[in-house]
Amino acid sequence: MYPGATRILLVLPLGPPPWRSPHRCAFLAECGRGTDLPLGKFVFPRWRGWVQSAPPVSRLLLVFLTEPLPGRIENTRLARSFGSGNAARIHRALVRVLLRQLSGLIDCRIRFCFTPDDAHDAVKFWILPEIIDHAEILLDPGLADFRPQGGGDLSARLQRAFSTAFDDGFKKVAVIGTDCIEISSRWVHAAFSQLNGRHDAAIGPTPRGGSHLLALQRHHPALFHELPWASSDTFRSTLARAAEHQIPIFQLPPLPVIDRKSEYKAALLGPLGPALRQSMQDLEG
Repeated sequence: MYPGATRILLVLPLGPPPWRSPHRCAFLAECGRGTDLPLGKFVFPRWRGWVQSAPPVSRLLLVFLTEPLPGRIENTRLARSFGSGNAARIHRALVRVLLRQLSGLIDCRIRFCFTPDDAHDAVKFWILPEIIDHAEILLDPGLADFRPQGGGDLSARLQRAFSTAFDDGFKKVAVIGTDCIEISSRWVHAAFSQLNGRHDAAIGPTPRGGSHLLALQRHHPALFHELPWASSDTFRSTLARAAEHQIPIFQLPPLPVIDRKSEYKAALLGPLGPALRQSMQDLEG
């Protein structure tokens, strides 16, 4: 379902959502169609049989992620510190905590942009059970879809993802990675709220000069062409490019990322440490 379409609310009786029922496998298979058959948000009044239309979803959150297999995790610093197998498990744990953090997104679809491009089924059947099986993750699996990042460097892949999103009819689009677990639904909403008559873009820096979020309300290819994305110069270069092309941009406060051993240990001691530690323990079983 894209923004021009009508979203349907399925009105069901009180009880557990269908994605937490014994029939979740069948529901998972339906959700897995993603871009072909997105499902609406489920509500649970005391009556059944009514169908309501809902306003179309106008915002999209792009989540760039890698299939969590040893040797495929792009974060080589963690792999060097912990080994490729442990780095893959840390990646899965970070994603689980991030999904919990994103609970409560309103008027927003989530598009998981994965690499490598042949990992569609693997990523889909990793992410959907995470959403379905964990009660603390309050996301509608029917509002998620999955797309390959495609070829090229990160700048090319980001530009392609934004271009496709705006072509699909979304009015506001943001992108995040999976190494900043402090991004929450409130944070995403705050970024979207800055896309107004004063700002066309919003960007959030990291302590070492990178970017943890970029949001746009129209496509600006200039922000991606030959820019050093995923580097210590990302934030400064993006601001300079925005000024050069007269793109008004809002600066969010910085948030930390986790791509070094010291940052991982700091996260374990932070407010999300218990959730991250529990996720790591669960994934060890």
